[in-house]
Amino acid sequence: MKTFQTFTVYRRNDKSGVSGSGRILDGVIFHNGWVVVCWRTDVDAAKHGHSSLGIFSSWADFKFIHIDAHPENNALVVYGRDANLAEELSKQLHEPGNA
Repeated sequence: MKTFQTFTVYRRNDKSGVSGSGRILDGVIFHNGWVVVCWRTDVDAAKHGHSSLGIFSSWADFKFIHIDAHPENNALVVYGRDANLAEELSKQLHEPGNA
């Protein structure tokens, strides 16, 4: 990859009760494979939360820890850039099999 790729993670469930459900983080996969994510725990005004950053040396590491290790959360990764990220998330959430 010679450029960066942005993504968001949408979680339908949160078994741990920590980060919640819905759109829980935004991230970037850089040209060298490193991944940086920003948790969106500060977005919900009803809960007291602080946003934090996570840095991973590869997509595989991030996915292993936060997606694959928690299949019960039924997470959806949506790739997109800038304004089309919300549009892509909406489209994928409404596709058959993603309900």
